[in-house]
Amino acid sequence: MDPVLEALKKELEIEAGRDHVPIIRGPERALLFSAAEKASPKRILEIGTAIGYSSLLLAERFPLAEIDTLEIDSARHARAEEVMRAAGFSHRVHCHLGDAAELLETLEGPYDFLYLDGPKGQYLRQLKAIEPKLSPHAVIAADNVLFRGMVESDAPVPHRYRTLVMRLREYIRYVKERYETTIYPEGDGLAVSEELEVRSEEWRCGASNL
Repeated sequence: MDPVLEALKKELEIEAGRDHVPIIRGPERALLFSAAEKASPKRILEIGTAIGYSSLLLAERFPLAEIDTLEIDSARHARAEEVMRAAGFSHRVHCHLGDAAELLETLEGPYDFLYLDGPKGQYLRQLKAIEPKLSPHAVIAADNVLFRGMVESDAPVPHRYRTLVMRLREYIRYVKERYETTIYPEGDGLAVSEELEVRSEEWRCGASNL
């Protein structure tokens, strides 16, 4: 174990608890690694950097991978950049500041692993924006898709959460129809999707015409 990385992770865990910054923990972390390993990623895209904890974990786990990570909050973005410099990862973990909808237009694929962990109501729009830039066998992980159990519950949803829950249900419906998708209940729900048949078929047809 690298003592610098271990110290950074512990520091971020304390900081996240103190400042109420959501970070991936325990069983969810193992699921995230397992999902990413399916893709053998050379390039990773994360939406929702926060303070850089997940990017740090992924960069450590996949030492040859390039990572683009997007964050709209300037203070968190600055903290993540500081973390990557301290970890020695700033040459391959690229922290982008701004709205994901705008930043996604500027990024070039292909990405082998996509981790959605930003605004939950934007998951589907963000996925559709990045799909053309995913590699044929990319894996997609989306965190917190069960949102406090409301997404799969038949109980009435509090008014303030109705739009969010509706959009998460739309996301789940979309990835189940178009991908092989498993939803793990750990934490607040992690959806792992892989091998979109239509995209894989289009890729195969394109390759056969070369």
